[in-house]
Amino acid sequence: MADAKKEEPKKDDKKADGAEGAPKKNKLPMMLGGGAVAMIALGWIFATMAVPKKEHDEKPHLEGPFVARLSKTEIQVNLTGEGSKRYLVMMLNGEYMAYDEAYVNGRLGIGGGDGHGGAPAEDPLYTIQLKNALLSLASTRTREQVTDPVQIESFLEEARRLVEPVLFPVYIGDSHSPHHADSVSGLKLGESMHESDMRGLLHDHEIDIDPVKKRLRFDEGEAVDYEGKERDLELVNEDGQKVWVDVTELKDDFAGKVAIGVPGRLRKIYRESFLVQ
Repeated sequence: MADAKKEEPKKDDKKADGAEGAPKKNKLPMMLGGGAVAMIALGWIFATMAVPKKEHDEKPHLEGPFVARLSKTEIQVNLTGEGSKRYLVMMLNGEYMAYDEAYVNGRLGIGGGDGHGGAPAEDPLYTIQLKNALLSLASTRTREQVTDPVQIESFLEEARRLVEPVLFPVYIGDSHSPHHADSVSGLKLGESMHESDMRGLLHDHEIDIDPVKKRLRFDEGEAVDYEGKERDLELVNEDGQKVWVDVTELKDDFAGKVAIGVPGRLRKIYRESFLVQ
């Protein structure tokens, strides 16, 4: 009977057989999925490293060229020779580059614009200085010199050279006029600023203010101490350019840099009307 009895398989053996027969889970997709995520992350890192970030406060650049009249009305100047009885009546247009297209009209009080030497309020001295510059030039020219086609171009180029510092004087900070202080720092141009031959652009030069040490520094020039009473303090940069500043309204809590320079360039002068009488 013992021989006739079939031997029953052990339960543990069935489980083992079942385990061997079941399909095994493949780890390759999981590895590939993790690798793809890692590759994407690595690609993003390299992309951010390769593309430089834009500065939040980019330095302003000149725009243009633009064209505008240099005066509201015709300008009359006397010529030399013939007993100074001859005079020139002209309306001139200027081709210019500026941080603000409305700048020239702003000088005449017929337009508006942004700060930073953009379009200031009308400067009452501008028209007077413009006429004076053209008068000083015309007083050295005869009727023949301003009517000859070849010499006219020479006259206009000389006029451009004289008019440019009148049209684009030095400004400081965000002032709308060369006679006003920077609203942020309180720094102002000094009384001798008309003697300066500094013609650098407004956002290419700066004055560094250290209120703790009470020192000012123009670009990379030598630092100069101040007390707070100076109305005509001279500063010199590394290139020997001189500027004069007024520190009487300088704010005690301001520390940092203030832009200083001209807000544009006069490229060429054109004749709208040009009559010798």
